[in-house]
Amino acid sequence: MANERSAGCGFCNVLAQEKGLDPVGTAAHFEDVIVIETRLPWKRDIYSQPGALPPEMIDLRAQWQQQYQGGRGFPHRSLLVAPDAEYSREGFRRVMFYARQPGMIAQFDKIEYLVPESEIGALVWALYEAREQLPAFEQYRQPDDDSTRDLLVCTHGTIDSACGKFGYPLFNLLRRQYAHDDLRVWRVSHFGGHVFAPTLMEMPTGHFWAYIESEQAAQIAGRGGDVAALRGHYRGWAGVAAGFVQAAEYELWQRFGWAWFDYAKSGAVLAQDSGDAPRWADIRIDYVSPDGSDQGAYEARVEVRQFIQTIFSTGSNATHNYPQYAVTAVRELVAEAGYAPA
Repeated sequence: MANERSAGCGFCNVLAQEKGLDPVGTAAHFEDVIVIETRLPWKRDIYSQPGALPPEMIDLRAQWQQQYQGGRGFPHRSLLVAPDAEYSREGFRRVMFYARQPGMIAQFDKIEYLVPESEIGALVWALYEAREQLPAFEQYRQPDDDSTRDLLVCTHGTIDSACGKFGYPLFNLLRRQYAHDDLRVWRVSHFGGHVFAPTLMEMPTGHFWAYIESEQAAQIAGRGGDVAALRGHYRGWAGVAAGFVQAAEYELWQRFGWAWFDYAKSGAVLAQDSGDAPRWADIRIDYVSPDGSDQGAYEARVEVRQFIQTIFSTGSNATHNYPQYAVTAVRELVAEAGYAPA
């Protein structure tokens, strides 16, 4: 992949790396995600034109967009995964639904279904708008897959050609060499950040990654090796707000190592610079280990050390100023007399 990358000087991700764009703080932040198995090809208008997706999903997307324009935020995400010879079943489609619970979490709660194609729209609507109807779909539940790790590699070339050129080789590598009964690898539709291609997200934990090649792929799939080697490849964790909070969470992962991903956590902004482009924030991260034996909190000062301006889409001249975060101070609260979980 490295040779292809150096030759692709017109791709947004190549230009971003040449400029030294650090991806930390750019992970999506959401309350829930629905992932629907959908046949290729995925056209640019797939979310607005019924056909590949049921009309219920189109209606939901339109509803979410109206709410966003009305200032109510955009806490939902919808994604597509391509059918797989091993994972898929003829006449059925897989639906994975992830939801964030209140408070400290280590991962999103997951419910997985394998439903007849004719039932897909009704299930999607029930998950969001008519939960009293969900018992009718219990027969299609796949509880054994609720704890399965899923690596979702963006290969959505019709959105940005960088994801097709660089994403597919990564998907192919992960699928052939690292997939097993407890780790599935999927081709996924656009989830933002093609400037970081090849990019992937891991569910149900909600971790996002950038500029992944074979060495990083091996570490992520196996959750092993020195985490310092993944500096510059971690976009952040969807369990906390993007930007300053994700940068603080990243710093603690670098200190704790891979075990940190299994800790339940929450993050909050205590104070922040004013203006449309704040330059600093004070962050608090609370945490607890799976067995409860290690718990506490850290406060961190996170600053924007610079902005890097670069195109965010291949073939476009439009640019974006990406803040580059740095953690300049960290203070542990666990040993202090006044510590209490936030």
